[in-house]
Amino acid sequence: MPVIHILPADIFQDVAEGTSVMEALRSAGILLDAPCGGNGKCGKCTVIVDGTEALACQTIIEKNMQVLIPEKKDLHVMRVGIETEGRVDPLCPGMLVAIDIGTTSVVCFLLDGTSGREIASASALNPQIAFGADVISRIREALAGKLETERDVIRQKLTELIQDVCRQAEVEPAEIGLVSVVGNPAMQQLFLGISPQNLVTIPFGPVLNEAKTVPCRDILPICKNAQLLIVPDISGYVGADTMGCVLSTRMYDADELTLMVDIGTNGEMVLGNRERMIACSTAAGPALEGANILFGMRGTDGAIDHVKYEEGVFHCSVIGGGKAEGICGSGLIDAVAVSLEAGLINKRGRISSTEEIDGQRYIPLRDGIYLNQEDIRQVQMAKGAICAGVQLMAKQLGREVLDIKRVLLAGAFGSFMNPDSACRIGLLPEELQGRITAVGNAAGSGAKLMARDKTEIARAQELKEKIEFLELASLKEFSGTFARAMNFRETLK
Repeated sequence: MPVIHILPADIFQDVAEGTSVMEALRSAGILLDAPCGGNGKCGKCTVIVDGTEALACQTIIEKNMQVLIPEKKDLHVMRVGIETEGRVDPLCPGMLVAIDIGTTSVVCFLLDGTSGREIASASALNPQIAFGADVISRIREALAGKLETERDVIRQKLTELIQDVCRQAEVEPAEIGLVSVVGNPAMQQLFLGISPQNLVTIPFGPVLNEAKTVPCRDILPICKNAQLLIVPDISGYVGADTMGCVLSTRMYDADELTLMVDIGTNGEMVLGNRERMIACSTAAGPALEGANILFGMRGTDGAIDHVKYEEGVFHCSVIGGGKAEGICGSGLIDAVAVSLEAGLINKRGRISSTEEIDGQRYIPLRDGIYLNQEDIRQVQMAKGAICAGVQLMAKQLGREVLDIKRVLLAGAFGSFMNPDSACRIGLLPEELQGRITAVGNAAGSGAKLMARDKTEIARAQELKEKIEFLELASLKEFSGTFARAMNFRETLK
């Protein structure tokens, strides 16, 4: 049986011959990024095998080998959200924990149970990224027999984050009385160990329909004296994280027509006001978080996060300064927007330059980083899905896009993205320019609200019944609206 020597952890692991390096590392508790789900397409699981770079998912172990894991860079996670004043009347006595399980990252907050004040926070990359960047990949892996593994790795990560915030505050996990968790339906079900079969089977209904508590010790034993709050999903593809956003932004109590958008691997949106609210989910894909983009990466040091174009030259801001290693979602949106203004991309997304690399036209940015034709196509598909969703929700309410008075952008991407660039490329309808406000981690803020005040839990249940879900794919006009929304507006120059 071959043995692999894993560095820098200095682990020796016996491995069955024919196993991939990716699977061997998983067995050793080491989870690599695999946005493509281990199909060899994204190139993000690169390791050093016997001194040579190789893809872990495509390298088969047939003999003893040494595997060096490159140093991971810290992900810049959005923890700050919209903070709403309110009463403190928690469901359970003791310290309070609020958790937002995102597809990409996980954030944990520790709150004082008496004052409701946040006293510590911690965040990390969601370790389930090893099973794919997007929800569909993780569902597929879970249904193929990896449900328990995906469940265990997220529970272990949450345990570590809870330990971290407790150390910061110098309290014991046993003092925690309530743990409030939000996430999209797939993330919630994987965390709870519930098969996501319902999410791939018509009618794609949610299984978490009711706000309730269960003993936390059965799921997160570190919180042995706490209750775990399960927040209801709005639909099979609009989850408790969106519910958290609705609660924290108070859009349910607004007079003016308000659009809340959480742009991530999926684009969850809610449109409405106190009279009526409608929600939908668009398959935006992971491109806006750096996946499926040739030089795409998350918002870590080395990522191009903003781009300008002046006098024929691209000027790129790089997180952490120094040499650019790739481009993250906010930089990608800027790069496409300024390229459109400069006439480097036409309305159909075709790059005007005739120069090619690997058979594709490209737009050079900085330090050897460039966008190719497939990158532009990925952006078009993502922005087309989101823009079409906004248009069709407005139509379903009998309103025009121009009637939307406020746009609330939730999540890390929405906070770092230039809203003018988003409107320029049509990610959001151009009519909404000037009406956009970033609200940060609104989902996490909603989880904190429900931890602090039990009446917010009851409100979540009421909103679950009130918010209508719009299945975009069931609308006969969806395909045409989506196709038109993929096009760009031509430059006015």
